Amino acid sequence: MRLTILGNNGPYPAPGGACSGYLLESDSGNTAVLIDCGAGVLARLFERVSIDRLDAIVLSHLHYDHMSDMLPLHYALQFNPRKRPLDVYAPRTPGEVRALLEDRQIDLWPMRQATVGEMSLSFCPVRHPVETYAISVACDGARFVYTGDSNTDSALELFCNGADLLLADAGLSTADYSQEAPHLSAALCGKLARDAGVKRLLLTHFNPKYDPDELRSEAREFFPGAEIAACGESHYV
Repeated sequence: MRLTILGNNGPYPAPGGACSGYLLESDSGNTAVLIDCGAGVLARLFERVSIDRLDAIVLSHLHYDHMSDMLPLHYALQFNPRKRPLDVYAPRTPGEVRALLEDRQIDLWPMRQATVGEMSLSFCPVRHPVETYAISVACDGARFVYTGDSNTDSALELFCNGADLLLADAGLSTADYSQEAPHLSAALCGKLARDAGVKRLLLTHFNPKYDPDELRSEAREFFPGAEIAACGESHYV
């Protein structure tokens, strides 16, 4: 699989940046799935694939920095109709936000195990103020895991176990972290990657107030190979 980083900020975009958005493509190029669709993601997505090439969208949760570009996507579908509706996997709550996703060219699905083209998707509930899921995608003999927005969770560690590539929510610095926080710290991302025995770690969901290089240094105290998920870059899983 190839992972392309379309956006890596949260809860709002940095100047010239974009919020959470990650494009996964199979080695054959026959399957393309967008994971999260935050502010600024749609334009970057269309630099990579056309809307009719997209097989599904998976939304880890329904906070605006992970789904707001779904709203102009309705217009894109209106002016570029597909042969069949676009599959969108999303949590059931908050209901008033999920209702914004409804469109005659979208088929809404709950967060349950699914096969999309060549990819096998599975989900794990994680700790966040709203219904949120970590996402695993298996394809081409490899497994990619995205934590979504989460704090520490034993189930999450098991879910990440042995992943070839872990994309983790480094939403906080160590100084700002607490057990009640809605996000992991960068250091805890490193610890998660180490304890779960993953092969590679990419940090994402950077609050613009932080220096990502400093967050990477914190993660590397536990996982020396930790890297930044930089916008526009692609990584092979």
